[in-house]
Amino acid sequence: VGVDEASEFRFRIGQSKVPYGYENMQSSSHRIPLDRDDAINSGMKDERDLGVFFYWATQKQRRLWKQLRKAGLSGGDFGMFAFGLYNGQTANHYDQNKEFHLVTRFTYPITVGNQVIEPGIQAYSGKYVVTEHGSDIEVNPDGYVDQRVGASFVLYPQPFGIQAEYNIGKGPEYDVATHSIAMKPLQGGYITCSYYIHKWGQDFYPFVRYQYYDGGKKHELDARSYEVHDTEVGVERHPF
Repeated sequence: VGVDEASEFRFRIGQSKVPYGYENMQSSSHRIPLDRDDAINSGMKDERDLGVFFYWATQKQRRLWKQLRKAGLSGGDFGMFAFGLYNGQTANHYDQNKEFHLVTRFTYPITVGNQVIEPGIQAYSGKYVVTEHGSDIEVNPDGYVDQRVGASFVLYPQPFGIQAEYNIGKGPEYDVATHSIAMKPLQGGYITCSYYIHKWGQDFYPFVRYQYYDGGKKHELDARSYEVHDTEVGVERHPF
């Protein structure tokens, strides 16, 4: 819903992508690695939730994102500033505690010569109720503090590109010693380096990505504990 004629101020109402993280907001068709990273995506399963989200961006910045999307470098316009209220139980799940999660994000794309860089920061806070767990595991029915803050940096591949994000926070995680789900710290991020090649009428994006995550995945059975060290090497090809 656009508030003004140019839709610099607008709302998205209903089940929508939660504005946390750069890669999470991008469509899968605009992501070079096969899957989203664990560190950021573990906070937003399926990237979506039911809520009301406010977005603001100037016409100048919206035109820049449109140009980047047309060139196949970005997934589109997700606002310079975002703020939202949402259920917090992830997509296609009922709210469990009648308390909203709050999320906010700020990003500012900058043109330097023929390059575009986009730094950003984001944070969310709420209480998450773990509903998927074994009957013998001790669980707090009132939920667990679910909070994160993260930073993003993007250098769009013209031709060399960098995409990096990192977040820290706390949330529910399985504890082996007490055979229970407890609130624990978490952290992790990734860095992707890529290169854009246009040859033989085709597009090629060779890339390498390293990701790290140490924490729980609240939406999985028993809020399972993870320590991820993963390196991916590959190339995406657009034959047409």
